[in-house]
Amino acid sequence: MTLKQDTRASVLARRKAIPDAERKEKSLLICERFLAEIDLWLASCEHSEASAKQLSIAAYEPMSSEVDVHPLLFAAYERGWEVFLPCMAKDTSDAPARMVFFPIEQNHLTEQRPAFLDHPARPYLLGDLHAQGWREADEQLFDVAVIPLVAFDSGLMRLGYGGGNYDRFLPKLRDDCFVAGVAFEEQHIDRVPTEPHDLPLPRIFSA
Repeated sequence: MTLKQDTRASVLARRKAIPDAERKEKSLLICERFLAEIDLWLASCEHSEASAKQLSIAAYEPMSSEVDVHPLLFAAYERGWEVFLPCMAKDTSDAPARMVFFPIEQNHLTEQRPAFLDHPARPYLLGDLHAQGWREADEQLFDVAVIPLVAFDSGLMRLGYGGGNYDRFLPKLRDDCFVAGVAFEEQHIDRVPTEPHDLPLPRIFSA
């Protein structure tokens, strides 16, 4: 087992051990802080144009013991923002899977859930998804990006799940996109094992 794999297994076990009630409370605090920081960002002169338009936010559907970002997503819907969530898709049955983002309405989370939200790691054929009416978004459209992670350190280095999906996603975003990771304090470690191509996140919200 490599250092990254060993770290990943250890931190995931620690995250899973957080009691459900505590995880819910911490998730809400993280979402509230995230939203407050977006408000400050929008209020700044540099982003005055962004504050006057409908924002597009790329996030994720939480699985297992991840930070529950639903409070943030529902706040986004209340503000009239567009929400996009990921799906693993393949161009052909023998092609490698890649992460794409689809626009998700509020009723998709509460009533008419597409299968890919309940199975975020399962790859789906892109042609089948298109036939169902799904159209992937251009990452350049996103104003805000919520990034899940396994572990982080004080230098804002992120350890992901090992698939490289967010390593490929992050460089596609606009330079002025508000990018932030979300995690529990239990996921904080002294030093994330990195490789030369690894880059820190601009910010990470934790509780």
